[in-house]
Amino acid sequence: MAANVSNIDVILKHDVINVPECPHGPTLLFERYGKGDETVKRFFACSAFRDRKECPFFQWEGEKVSEAKMHLREKHNQVQQLPFSHEECYNRLKKLKELPVDQLSFCKKCGLLLFPEETSNHEVKGHDIQFSVTSKMLNHPTELFSPLDNNKTFAQYLFSKSAVDFLIKTLSDADITHVLCVGTPRLHEAIQNLSDDGTRSLSSLLLDLDHRYMQVYHDVVFCQYNMFNHHFFGGEKSKSVFHQFVKEEKGKTVAMVMDPPFGGMVEALAATMDKIVHTWKTLSNKSDGTQLPVFWIFPYFMENRITQCVQKFSMLDYKVAYDNHALFTGGPMSKKKKRSPVRIFTNLPPDSVVLPLDQGYWFCQKCSRYSAPENKHCELCGVCPSKDGTTYVHCDKCGRCVKPSRFHCDSCGTCQQQDHRCGVSRPAGCHVCGSLEHKRRQCPRKLNLSSAEKSGRSIEDEDAPPKKRKKKRARKKRNQER
Repeated sequence: MAANVSNIDVILKHDVINVPECPHGPTLLFERYGKGDETVKRFFACSAFRDRKECPFFQWEGEKVSEAKMHLREKHNQVQQLPFSHEECYNRLKKLKELPVDQLSFCKKCGLLLFPEETSNHEVKGHDIQFSVTSKMLNHPTELFSPLDNNKTFAQYLFSKSAVDFLIKTLSDADITHVLCVGTPRLHEAIQNLSDDGTRSLSSLLLDLDHRYMQVYHDVVFCQYNMFNHHFFGGEKSKSVFHQFVKEEKGKTVAMVMDPPFGGMVEALAATMDKIVHTWKTLSNKSDGTQLPVFWIFPYFMENRITQCVQKFSMLDYKVAYDNHALFTGGPMSKKKKRSPVRIFTNLPPDSVVLPLDQGYWFCQKCSRYSAPENKHCELCGVCPSKDGTTYVHCDKCGRCVKPSRFHCDSCGTCQQQDHRCGVSRPAGCHVCGSLEHKRRQCPRKLNLSSAEKSGRSIEDEDAPPKKRKKKRARKKRNQER
């Protein structure tokens, strides 16, 4: 489900005991609402995929599901997984490594490493086969596996080398010994490939939804995992690996690096982070206020959402670049390419994270943080104000710094874009009562709704087939005319 659908909320705290599951683990409960006092309807949908074409699961809260439908769901869930267990995958890998290079291949469509006798079955189906898979390729699976880069699904964009080097240096400088890599396969890969001659300073555990990594990583360094519902596909065995990894003892220090899909639900991700932090605190006996260092990678324009959901997080100026993203690179801006809008949100003090001076980042004594080259300190505002990679300008009439693309509109009384329409502004108040003092989620009128009201329905069923939707619209129009 999308994070920013205007009329849908995710309900993380509820009293539903038997939560239905889809191929991606336990589903999440959502609430769709209309305008004003209209009643709402709650439903379960996939936690990981916002596109129903990718995961069609949908169930109304309280809906009775037949045994036949349950059986079909279980069968569908099984089909979505690899034909081998994690242990079987790793045993296959050991045998595959014994083969000559020219006999080891990889099916890009199925995401499977293949023995020579298995290749022909994939060739006859027209699958794209990578032949002569080398040991180097197996040690760099992010280069072997085709990135699943659909924004609506995995959004598997891979860190550039400069971003990986920066993260590793930052973690090492903070005396971190163990890195929990949540959705960061390129960082995990780099850590695993560090010198293993006794001088390795970092260890890592990858938690990722992509099951292809089961074929190249042992189950002590990779767990198939859904970061939107904190679900471990390997069950108790994977949870045990996770618990052992995050437990701090004997000089061990842990940090978490999380790189979710850009369209991910901030509320669900924050809830997952809280669960991981709670596990770390409990197992490590942390009761002195010590924090688990967290690096959350996300676009800068999600800053308000993150800081609302997570206390004491701040955004760093460092621009995280990706190798396989058409727009968000680390080079100079052009008409086709922009500087990456992706930043690092962390609970560490901003002055403790040193940004690369050789890339133009500088330390602002007044802000006590490192700023980007274009982020100039404003004496009037008292901050380094830039967020998007441009140099902001101060507007005396507004009394604050704004993007250079905006100008002050005397009619509106604020700085606006050149092509804006005067007098047109986005509603900022509550959808339920219209108050500007709170948002819909904190509305007293909504919180006082009875369970009977919640179970009713007066909004249009957007999940009905198109013909049914048209009929409902026509019927509603006729009723209004009457």
